[in-house]
Amino acid sequence: MYNYLVSTSELRREIKKAVDQLPAERLTSLADYVQFLSRPSLEKRIQEAEQALADGKGVNWRSVRSVK
Repeated sequence: MYNYLVSTSELRREIKKAVDQLPAERLTSLADYVQFLSRPSLEKRIQEAEQALADGKGVNWRSVRSVK
C-alpha cells in the first residue's frame, strides 16, 4: 500500500519495481491506463475544442454522413 510520507522519487521507484514484476499479459492494460492518466484534463480538452470551433476548424455534424 502507498505510504503518503514517501518522496516522489521513492514512489516512482516502487511503481517501477511493481511494473517489473507484472506478467507480460497485464502490461497492455497498464499501458492503456497510463495513457488515460496522461491525457489533458477534461476542462483543457473542452477549452481546446471550443477554441478550434471559434477558429472555424470544426465540422458541422449535420454535414457528416455515414458510409453504407
